[in-house]
Amino acid sequence: MHSIRYSGAALILATLMASHSAIALDFGSLVKGIGGKLAGDKAVEAVTEPTTADDEAPQGDSTAAAETPETAAPIANEALPVPMKDKRGSAKVFSKRPRVALVGYNVGAFQTANVKATTSRGQGAMVNMSLTLHGIDEALLQKVADSAQADLVSQLQVAGIGVIDAEAFFATPESADIDRSAKSLSGKPARGGVNAEMLVVGPTGVGVVQSFGLIPKGFGMPGHKSSAALDAIVVYPNLAIDFAWTSGGGQTMLNRNISVDAGARFALDQMSTFVALYSKDGRFVDDSATFGIEEDLGVDDSFATVVAEGSSDNSGSVGLSKALGFGMGSKKGSKYIVDADPERYEALAMNAARGFNTALVERIKAAHGL
Repeated sequence: MHSIRYSGAALILATLMASHSAIALDFGSLVKGIGGKLAGDKAVEAVTEPTTADDEAPQGDSTAAAETPETAAPIANEALPVPMKDKRGSAKVFSKRPRVALVGYNVGAFQTANVKATTSRGQGAMVNMSLTLHGIDEALLQKVADSAQADLVSQLQVAGIGVIDAEAFFATPESADIDRSAKSLSGKPARGGVNAEMLVVGPTGVGVVQSFGLIPKGFGMPGHKSSAALDAIVVYPNLAIDFAWTSGGGQTMLNRNISVDAGARFALDQMSTFVALYSKDGRFVDDSATFGIEEDLGVDDSFATVVAEGSSDNSGSVGLSKALGFGMGSKKGSKYIVDADPERYEALAMNAARGFNTALVERIKAAHGL
């Protein structure tokens, strides 16, 4: 195993060179991973874990110096440009009520990332890499949730849109059907296929909204009663933040050699959404829409260092099994800590929140003809 710290095309080239004799290239996985590498080309500290079905040693390992948050340039206080899409419905829903009512502001931060590849060719092989985020706690995410909600309220007010904040919203009896938790939530998010833990925090005095949340609870479409009673479009904000990219992975039947690749990268995750609901008379939802991004939006600011935590390797057992005349699959695993700088992480999170809010406000303004 080795650590690589390159930027852009140089990182890709280094991966190819390190893979020359021991890793059969999977060009599908390579192309998939290029976007993640380029998005974090100034910030990525990458780690690569290759293996083969017969446990050959990889050739051409390379290492380069890593940029740390202490030596990185200061993070500019600028809203992240967010290419928001109408994922379901349209922004026309906002034209049906004069005001917007905010149902909290969930902020979810991924805590773990994992990538695994397997092959059944020959004796078979498995390689696994896991990353765990350190340095980001509930108190920091609470600050982000409070600031993100306040920013959205402010942007709506400046735009001339009437807004009801979350505390006022939950003071009404019609909000009783909306599930929320006074404490932070930890668990696997709603997006299918994501095997990672997320910590979710909501604004002070509001908590985590679970209806339409990042870690949802229950069924149905609550909020219709409030829409009619408050004469407002009910909006559920969900900001999701990722800390790592991964590439490789999956299962192959034909290749004999496999590898996985990962690194630290701050990103606005594609789970980030605003859900908007409208009800004409409070009996049920008459219209709704979901707004978000189609893929993770990474930034190139350095915010963390990657530290090896441990590894496992059964090459000794594989060698013994060969000497005894029977086969055994190769298994390798590695664990890494992504040690984040809290101040830089918070600055990037607020840049993401401001940009995400701005993209929504522009849609609301357009719907009102502003």
